[in-house]
Amino acid sequence: MDRGWWWKFGMIVAVTLGTLWFLVPTYYSLVVLDRAERNNIAVLEQRLPAWAPPAKYRLNLGLDLQGGIHMVMRVDTKTALQKRTERRGTQIATYVNDKKLGEVTADTDPERLQLTLTAKDPATMDAIQKEVLATFTDFSLESRNGGTLVLKPDEGQVNRFRDEAVDQAMLVIRRRIDKWGVAEVDVRKLGTDSIQISLPGRSNPEQAKELVGTTAQLEFRMVDDTNPQVFAQMFQQNPPPAESNITLVEDEGFPQLSSPNREALLAYAKDKAPEGRDVVTECVPSPVKKNDCIAYRSYLLDKNVPLTGESLAGADASVSQMNEPEVNIAFDPAGSREFEKLTEAAVGRRMAIVLDDNVHTAPRINEKIGGGRARITMGRASGRSFEEWLGEAQTLALVLKAGALPAPVTVGEIRQVGATLGDELIKKGSLAALVGLALVIVFMAVYYRKSGLIADVALLLNGLLILAGLAFFNATLTLPGIAGFVLTLGIAVDANVLINERIREELSHGKSARAAVDQGYDRAFWTIFDAHVTTLIAGFILFFTGTGPVRGFATTLIVGLLASLFTSIVVTRVITTYFVHGRNAQSVSV
Repeated sequence: MDRGWWWKFGMIVAVTLGTLWFLVPTYYSLVVLDRAERNNIAVLEQRLPAWAPPAKYRLNLGLDLQGGIHMVMRVDTKTALQKRTERRGTQIATYVNDKKLGEVTADTDPERLQLTLTAKDPATMDAIQKEVLATFTDFSLESRNGGTLVLKPDEGQVNRFRDEAVDQAMLVIRRRIDKWGVAEVDVRKLGTDSIQISLPGRSNPEQAKELVGTTAQLEFRMVDDTNPQVFAQMFQQNPPPAESNITLVEDEGFPQLSSPNREALLAYAKDKAPEGRDVVTECVPSPVKKNDCIAYRSYLLDKNVPLTGESLAGADASVSQMNEPEVNIAFDPAGSREFEKLTEAAVGRRMAIVLDDNVHTAPRINEKIGGGRARITMGRASGRSFEEWLGEAQTLALVLKAGALPAPVTVGEIRQVGATLGDELIKKGSLAALVGLALVIVFMAVYYRKSGLIADVALLLNGLLILAGLAFFNATLTLPGIAGFVLTLGIAVDANVLINERIREELSHGKSARAAVDQGYDRAFWTIFDAHVTTLIAGFILFFTGTGPVRGFATTLIVGLLASLFTSIVVTRVITTYFVHGRNAQSVSV
């Protein structure tokens, strides 16, 4: 064997050994570890040999094969409509005043979804009514009485907003899950205001709730600094019950209520805040337990919400020049104008960044902020390591980057799905694949003799390459994925059948063994290539447009087709050409 053949065979051996090496984490995850430890990457990292690839490169099993978490999310479109009506009231009043059509105040009735505009001068109401109805077409006239105008959202707009809120919530949730890697997640609409989610491989319902249930209702609200002693007066005039553990603390010169029980704190402050103000809490993070709060502190915020996360265009975590984690946020053009106007009118005041009804930070506005960009500093380290500190910034950026939900989303149902049926499906699916593979191997060996055995070697390598490719993308294997696996093996066999028949045809025309092999592969190449490319196009369409099992099938199909091209065109040709050219064979066993 000359040096050229050693290089070609060395390449095939290297690919095979590399494939087997890459499948080590998958083997340990699915065979060595038991079901309880299968999805624990920390345990897998400990069990893997030092020479093995990182534990993240492993093949997972889908919900139908190993169980997981089943969730039903409720989209609160009613609350979203109420908040939207309140924001539109503020926008309409600001628009009228900026246009100098007159001076108006806006009041909303959240339950009836009504917006009442009251003009200081009733004589200006005719011009105001005409301009408002022409500009804000999503509202219609309910009634008018002198200088008072009552508007309500258009019914068609309301129905469309509800449908769009659920659709957008589905899109946002799917994006969040996708940011954790390729996963066989099924997200679908359930009824008119619910979303059904299946999370395969998740065994911790609380972790799943944290992953999917974070609604990211981001609001920018002004802190009421006009009466810094409001909580101190509240505490002195109405002492809280001892069992609530509510105390009075001071932060940057502002007295605040503090308690380890958020519900008790909010219940105590309810109906005690000044008119037009809300009491919202801030989490004091635990220095020991991640994502835990050792206490909650109170903030007095303006009830008006001038800007929300709907205007957010992007967010990313970084480290400042002071070596402190921060989250940089950017607004869309409309949000940029609102944010600039908001900061210009509130220089010297504190602006609370509220995420899901919790104050995340409340920086002081030192100057007007233009350009639509701002930073959320992560506060004090509070005994956390820098990695944990930075991790919190990255988590916040991940949630914000996924998009703000148009309506609050709550967990209506969450349960763990057992894998008893999955074990049976794994056995049946694996048995079907092995039986089919064995029958194909036997047929190829009997019908095409030595060429059939070469095709069988390529077929086995093709299967290993598919599994390694899926492991590389950390994909999730389900029953449709197994179907895609078997289908691609059939396509790989078909390519070898085409090549062998071409060689037979060339031999029947009196060609020599060398010429028959060379021309057989050359003439079959474009037919095989065209067939694989057209199927790849269909696979990519399924991958980018499908969800859940359809996407899993497409993933397996794409990886399998690429592996089939390599094994049928490269691997079998190298081996066949070696036996014919390298050994000067006068015939081909085909």
